[in-house]
Parts: sequence; structure tokens; C-alpha cells
Amino acid sequence: MLDPVLPIALYLGFGYLFKIFFKDNSKELVEFIIYFSLPAIVFAKIYPLDLTYETLELIFMFNTIILGNLILAYFVGKLLKLDKKVLATFMIIATFGNTSFIGLSYINTFYGQDYVVYALIYDLFGSFLLLVSLGMIIINWGSGQHVNFKGIVKSVIFFPPIIMFFLTVFAKNFEMPQFIMNTMETIGATLVPIAMIAIGMKLELKNIFYKLNVVTSAIIIKMFVVPVIVLFAFSIFYTLDDTWSKTTILEAAMPPMTMAVVLAIKGGLDERLAINALVIGVLLSLLSVTGFYYYLG
Repeated sequence: MLDPVLPIALYLGFGYLFKIFFKDNSKELVEFIIYFSLPAIVFAKIYPLDLTYETLELIFMFNTIILGNLILAYFVGKLLKLDKKVLATFMIIATFGNTSFIGLSYINTFYGQDYVVYALIYDLFGSFLLLVSLGMIIINWGSGQHVNFKGIVKSVIFFPPIIMFFLTVFAKNFEMPQFIMNTMETIGATLVPIAMIAIGMKLELKNIFYKLNVVTSAIIIKMFVVPVIVLFAFSIFYTLDDTWSKTTILEAAMPPMTMAVVLAIKGGLDERLAINALVIGVLLSLLSVTGFYYYLG
């Protein structure tokens, strides 16, 4: 049953063991992904795609899912009577999923590269944009800092995959030589192994029981409650037979986002809580995301 996800588990293990016996090179690997792997896969998957009104509908749908997730996380956090700093951390880890590094890896593993495009749109125009805008406002609020709107705009404009997206839209007016497409697909194929090895290097098991009740609540919301709600809604208004529906449900079920955890830590939120949620979420996703995949057929 776990055959499709075993390579991901191995990559995680390789990364973790490399850090233990050698050193943590995750920073360099993540930079390679952001500047090479992600832009390459954006070009390879967006260039052949017809950007239509349906694409805008998908973007609206993806953002609605994430915003609904955020509202649910806020009210659950208030019910748990969390203080402002912990509440902000809780909202970040319970809302923003790892729809890029881990999400693209799972979608590529389960459905193939042809359907990575849906995960890309979910990540770039859903998770990423909301994280660096609304997410940063929440982080600054939780840590008592002022909101840096100039920094938010700069983060969006100069994010390499976003730049590549608009370059790709422009490039669609021209016929691309096959060697360029082949090169982009080859570089894009490095995303899965490098991303999962980098995540493996980031895993820390020493704080595994820190505020476990808060972490458990966040993970239940992020990885089980919200995707089940999305699954139920799709079964009524759409069809679960379409691969884009399955991709969306799996993206909604992703563990806490690495970049969100990094920003939460840099912003002065609860570092151990954020890292603990990341570690448990990534490890649990090997079973939970695979479970959703097999349930959806």
C-alpha cells in the first residue's frame, strides 16, 4: 500500500542521516530549489497550459479553501484559550500547508508530472501569496511588530517562481525549441529528491513532545478536518473522479509549510511549537496523505 510513498520516505531518511553524520546543507538545497527547480517546473508545466477563465476559478477556489482553513484555525485557537503569540503560531501551522516541496513531491509520485500544474497553481497563487501577505500580518501581530507592507510586496515580486510564471506567460507567444523544454523538465525533475532530502535535514526530533496538545490540534485541522470538508464539498458540487479534484484534496491535506515555519521563527513566534508541528506533520503525512490517495482511488 505504501509503495508510491516509499521513495519520499527514503529521501527524508537520507537527508536526516546526512545531517546526523555530516552536516545540515538544507539551506543550500532549498536555495537551489527556489532558484532552479521550481522556476524550471513552472516553465515546463505552465508553457503548454491554456490559461483560461477556469484557471482563475481554480485560483479563487484554492484561496477560499485556505482562508476557510485560517478562520477555522482562529476559532479553534480561541477555544483553546491560547495567548496571542501561541495563537498566531497555531494559525500559521494549522493553515499554511507545504504545497510546494512536499505537495509537488506527492502529486508527482501519485499522479505524475502532468498534474503537477494544479499543485503549482495552488501553491503559487494560493499558499505562497496568502502566506507572504495575510500570513505575515498574523506573524507581526502575534509578535507585536509593525506590518512591513513594502517587504511583503518585495517578497511577492521577486520570488523566482513568480517571476518565471510571468516570463512563461510572455514566452507562450513564441515557439520554444525542444531542447529548452527538455532542459526545463530535467531541472524540474530535481525538485522531488532535493526537496525531500532538504526537509529530512530540517527534521528535529528532540522537541517532539513540546506542547503536543496544541500541535495535535493544529495537525488535525490542517491534515484531516479541512481536507475532509473539501472532499465532502467536492463530492456534492463536483466529482471526485477528476484528477484535479483529487490533487486539490491532497494539497489541502499537506503538513505545515516549511517556509511558514521559517517565517514564524524569524518573526519571533513560538519556535519550538512551529518546528514540532513541522516534524510531526511531515512524518504523519507519509500515512495520512497516502491514505487520502487510496481512498480517492
